[in-house]
Amino acid sequence: MIKENCKLAIISIKANKMRAFLTMLGIIIGVCAVIAIMTVGNSMTADVKKQLESYGVQNITVYMNPVDYNAELSEADYQAMSLKPETLHSLAKQFDGRIAAIAVQSQAGSGTVIQDGNKANVDINGVSAGYFKANNVKLINGNTFTEFDYEQGKNTAIISDKFVEQLYGSNYKKENMLGKEIEVNIDDEYMNLTVIGIYEFKQEGSMMRGNNKNISTSVYIPLKNAWNFTHDETIFDATVVAAEGEDAIVLAGEVKEYLTNLLANTLGDKFIVDAYSNQSMIKENEKTMNQMTMAISMIAAIALIVGGIGVMNIMTVSITERTREIGTRKALGAPDSMIMLQFISEAIIICLIGGIIGIILGLILGNVAVHFMGYTPHISIASIYMSVGFSMAIGVFFGYSPAKHAANMNPIDALRYE
Repeated sequence: MIKENCKLAIISIKANKMRAFLTMLGIIIGVCAVIAIMTVGNSMTADVKKQLESYGVQNITVYMNPVDYNAELSEADYQAMSLKPETLHSLAKQFDGRIAAIAVQSQAGSGTVIQDGNKANVDINGVSAGYFKANNVKLINGNTFTEFDYEQGKNTAIISDKFVEQLYGSNYKKENMLGKEIEVNIDDEYMNLTVIGIYEFKQEGSMMRGNNKNISTSVYIPLKNAWNFTHDETIFDATVVAAEGEDAIVLAGEVKEYLTNLLANTLGDKFIVDAYSNQSMIKENEKTMNQMTMAISMIAAIALIVGGIGVMNIMTVSITERTREIGTRKALGAPDSMIMLQFISEAIIICLIGGIIGIILGLILGNVAVHFMGYTPHISIASIYMSVGFSMAIGVFFGYSPAKHAANMNPIDALRYE
């Protein structure tokens, strides 16, 4: 019976192709918009999540903030807000085994290196021993700094493969840079550094679409060396890496509580300690992006409701045109349920075909949009199932009233209808 109703529905649609297409249009536009928006939203969410995870899922940023952001701070206040090395040592000791590393960074400035007529822009960053673990820096040649390098502030450096490429070209063997000296010009002050390691430079987002020759890469030097150059040993924040298996969100709360108690006299009523985990940021960002995607998708879904009203309208017209056919079928013994199922099936098929066309167009539009935005496409299978299901539900919902009207027709009155 269902098979026969489907055949009748397809015959009816073929007999009125243009009318059927115009009826489907609202469904096609609605489904297309939902699929495209969900594809773009999922792609953005996945890429942002991946980028945040690259900074370290287990990372916790520790810093101090003034209670009143509008208050004017003196030099003494800024010093009070800074983290002291002994504070970080105490933190490491207190959470021994639960903290994998503590990273501190100090910028010594931005400058240029010129070699054989080629120029490379660099940012000089003094780092502590835990920096490379906290920031997932992958060494591809040479070694990291020794304990002696950190303690004495030696003029050693770790550069990027991109830096080597900018100075010597892509065919230059990276390992040949090990042991070489580079001279960095930082506002007409010169820093001579010996290369001991090369790390893999990772391009992200707008960098990948920009001019590679002008990209500024980081040159890492021991933290103490940076302090010696800038004469500034202020630490405003530190990155704590939670050990494998530790819940970073829980540990962040415990770190905040410990430092608040430890620095109670320094904090007074002017400052507070903050400890924020990347894991929290990832979850909050994912939640926000999903909410935005769903909100915009719901607005786009209004087109589906409009399309459903169009289906109800066209089914009402179709039933009026086929009144004599309905009367004949009822006179020959067709039960009301069969008449009703015939027209509901027709409404469902119209919505289903429109939904399938909308899905195909939505996937194409979504992937094109994602490509131009520079993200990796992430198709939402759930949105496809949801769109198909919603299309069929619209067919049933908006096809029910006209079908019910057809089923309740008096066969004698229907046969008399002109």
